[in-house]
Amino acid sequence: MSNTIGRSEKSVALEKEAKELLKKAKGLTVPSILELRIKPDWEAAAPLLDKAALMYKQAGNLEKAVEAYERAAYAQERLGSQWHAGKHYEVIAELCRKLEQPARVGHYYKLAADAYMQCGKPTTAGECLCRGARVLEDTDPDTAIKLYYDSLDVYESSEKDAYSVDAFRHAVAFLLRQELWADAVEVQMRFGAVSEKNNARHSQNKAYLGAVVTWLWAGDAEKAWLTFQDAMGVEAFAHTEEAFAADALFEAYRNNDADAVQALVKSKSQFKHMDHCVAKLALRLPNPGCRMRRMARKLNTLMAQSEEEDQGEQGEEGEEGGRHEEELL
Repeated sequence: MSNTIGRSEKSVALEKEAKELLKKAKGLTVPSILELRIKPDWEAAAPLLDKAALMYKQAGNLEKAVEAYERAAYAQERLGSQWHAGKHYEVIAELCRKLEQPARVGHYYKLAADAYMQCGKPTTAGECLCRGARVLEDTDPDTAIKLYYDSLDVYESSEKDAYSVDAFRHAVAFLLRQELWADAVEVQMRFGAVSEKNNARHSQNKAYLGAVVTWLWAGDAEKAWLTFQDAMGVEAFAHTEEAFAADALFEAYRNNDADAVQALVKSKSQFKHMDHCVAKLALRLPNPGCRMRRMARKLNTLMAQSEEEDQGEQGEEGEEGGRHEEELL
């Protein structure tokens, strides 16, 4: 009982001091003839606002803390310190999370990232947006998705792709949990392209194989095959173990052989070495909720067409070679 009373008295004292600091800071931000101040003194006001915000937070008055941190962030912006403003906005986002106000959480993470971008810290901005997305995964999934995409865009636009690995992996994992297959594949293919740009071949190969696995798990044989063909158009991937593993997987599906699919994903290390969220799907193939016979028929048609096209190209090359030989004779 005495501890509770002690904490309550301490909170009251902290709030009282914080209120006085805010009042003093406000006075410093307006001109005063008596104090010979012709313009706001943000340099003097900023530390008072910082201290007041911290006191409200320590007192447990989170709403007042949010208001004080907003004013503190504004003061830092007026001083040209976007970095410190960004840090304040991140604190506000966390306070809003505790207040169970997810809409405000996303808003302040975005403001923080914008502040970091303004002071030339795109990597910090990308990390901030990714953190915000992870915080909102359970409470506001739509905003979480937007923040993930914003994070990836920041890395790409600022040519800081090398630092985007964690953001890509968290985004893919979340999209898979949400069963947003098309979005998950798009991000994996994007990750593959970024990995190629940064000579991260292993990550590139895993991303492309993961995209194929995602569509097969979703039961869309045609999109899985077309995605595989897009990946095979990348020379660095075409002759890898991951490409061979994907090709073997398509053959097993084409033959409508569930046992062969299961044996393949369990025996090929490439499926186990993908990121956990994708590997988990791979090791459960074929998806019992999908119509494998229909997938087999579709793949048989698509793969037969591809084989005919390959044979046609080889025939044309042979004819050209023959004509060239006749010309020489």
